[in-house]
Amino acid sequence: MLRTTLDNTQHAQLRQLARTAIGRVAARAHFVLLSAQGYSPPQIGQLLGYDAATVRYWLKAYQRHALKGLYDAPRSGRPPKEPLLVGITQAQASQPPPNLGYVQTCWTVGLLLRHLRERLHLRVGATTRRQALHRAGFRWTRPKLALPRRRDPQAEAKQARLEDALQDPQATILAEDECDLHLLAVVRAMWQRAGQQNALATPGQNAKRGVFGALNLRTGDWHSQLSAHKRGAEFIAFLTLLLSAYPVGALYVIVDNASIHTSRAVRRWLAEQPRLQLLYLPTYSGHQLNPVEKVWGVLKNHIAANRSYPSLAALDRAIGRYFAAFTRAAALRLMNGPLARAAQAAVAQN
Repeated sequence: MLRTTLDNTQHAQLRQLARTAIGRVAARAHFVLLSAQGYSPPQIGQLLGYDAATVRYWLKAYQRHALKGLYDAPRSGRPPKEPLLVGITQAQASQPPPNLGYVQTCWTVGLLLRHLRERLHLRVGATTRRQALHRAGFRWTRPKLALPRRRDPQAEAKQARLEDALQDPQATILAEDECDLHLLAVVRAMWQRAGQQNALATPGQNAKRGVFGALNLRTGDWHSQLSAHKRGAEFIAFLTLLLSAYPVGALYVIVDNASIHTSRAVRRWLAEQPRLQLLYLPTYSGHQLNPVEKVWGVLKNHIAANRSYPSLAALDRAIGRYFAAFTRAAALRLMNGPLARAAQAAVAQN
């Protein structure tokens, strides 16, 4: 009886090959794995739809040449047609190159060509490979950055505090956040004449302006303050401005978990402000829940997209002009999230 014995490394290599290879090579890897489990060639052939002689041939090839023995020898002729080539492309390009032992972090046409030639003994041209990538649903585009998916152990407690505050119709509810604007332009897509690419002037030396902003979730009133820095001291100064704007009643300010919102200095200052409470959002939820993030997006689109500024004074004037025209109606159009809806519903019910 022809039976294969595998160590842990060989078993792992064959499992990887069975998952990643296409068609006959994957089946041959399964031949060896089943043989190592005690299945005979006739049993393997019956399970996988091959005759016993074929199974024996590839088991012997593996015993002589290891993984290389499971691949077909190079042969001349035209490359495989659809759908085989597209299927191979789909399987190989769907996983990052490091999974297959490469240093490169992402595929290029050249790397795919080399991979197919050296690992799968498949020779195709660059044009054919590029066409197969498109037919397999791949496009050469930029990925996007994503926040890590981590559960906040205090998420339920934070959510409960938010809900309690939002249901108080007499309280003032503000969402607060900060952003930076640079002298250097934010490069965005724009309409340009065909064959011409606009050149954006860059400042001699880049600098940035910090902006603190707070949005009244019930009225749409906007409050902002420019600052050279974004530290706990500047955050306290902005909270002091908000207390002056709302001199009576409970004041809730919704913030994320940035260090300037949780510092010891801020906590000590808050202990002396009985009217004001900070409500912390669950970690990594600010972009989804805080409507001030949308204000920053619109602000940057209007004054920073494809425009550099010669000085911070010029940038400050542009920010001031934008916020001078930022009406309650404009703010309310941005407040379509669950926090604003809950805050406004509590007032409507009373």
